[in-house]
Amino acid sequence: MNETLFVIDGLSQIYRAYYAPTPPMTSPSGEPTKATHVFLNMLAGLIRDRWPDYLAMALEGGEGGTDFRREAYPAYKSNRSPMPDDLRPQVEQIESIVNTLGIPVLRLPGFEADDLMATIVERMSAKEPELDIYLVSADKDLRQLLSAKTRLFDPRKNTELDAEALFDQHGYTPQEAVEVQILAGDSTDNIPGVRGIGMKTAAKLIREYGSADGVLAYADALTPKQQENVRTFASQMQLTRRLVTLRRDAPLGFRLEDCVLDLDIDAAQPLLETLGLTKLRSNLAALIAGLPR
Repeated sequence: MNETLFVIDGLSQIYRAYYAPTPPMTSPSGEPTKATHVFLNMLAGLIRDRWPDYLAMALEGGEGGTDFRREAYPAYKSNRSPMPDDLRPQVEQIESIVNTLGIPVLRLPGFEADDLMATIVERMSAKEPELDIYLVSADKDLRQLLSAKTRLFDPRKNTELDAEALFDQHGYTPQEAVEVQILAGDSTDNIPGVRGIGMKTAAKLIREYGSADGVLAYADALTPKQQENVRTFASQMQLTRRLVTLRRDAPLGFRLEDCVLDLDIDAAQPLLETLGLTKLRSNLAALIAGLPR
């Protein structure tokens, strides 16, 4: 059996935990802890059910560095609401606990977590071709990274998406994912696309014409409305390509050996107790006792 590397899409999973249908929770001192509790239970379940050989978490770059997407398009993600006030301290809690447990937290100023995961996939595919990589996320932006050795893993649904399943379920391949996203855009990130064309229609057009540029070249064959909308979008096509294409060359100091799963519950114990997460500590301790050596 091949060794496995799991990379958690940190902020995506933290937001999921924050909005989970679980009652609010607080620490003995009154700090909000619901997202922290739900996220760490997800982490414990992932370890229990999947036994990864290597585990890491990727986060957004934080302060400093040049955000190349916002530099290219200042309106990028400008439609998003600010992070809720009670979530920000929980992001810090989670990052501290994960770090203290001995799980590397990866971040790089100017780069998004998706770019770090893309860089890891690129490097490990060359250096460790037998390694199975699981990106712990349901983010469609990561579909361009899928292959026989790289999958998306959704811990909430306990499902995997690989290159074959992507085509079966969504009608396009990882190699076509960027082209599909160019046509469809992304309203969540405020990325422009062709008006009236969603992911399904985009996938159909890319299957027929090969690329977003091919759709533009053969616009005469489209419906009158599509012709108009594709040609109107033409001037933004390369901008959208830049926005949706993940960087695979981030200058990330990543070493696989640093990600060996070897949880340090003793180091994390004081913080878990301060936050009132004593049951979670017991669950993690039980997991550690059962980890393969």
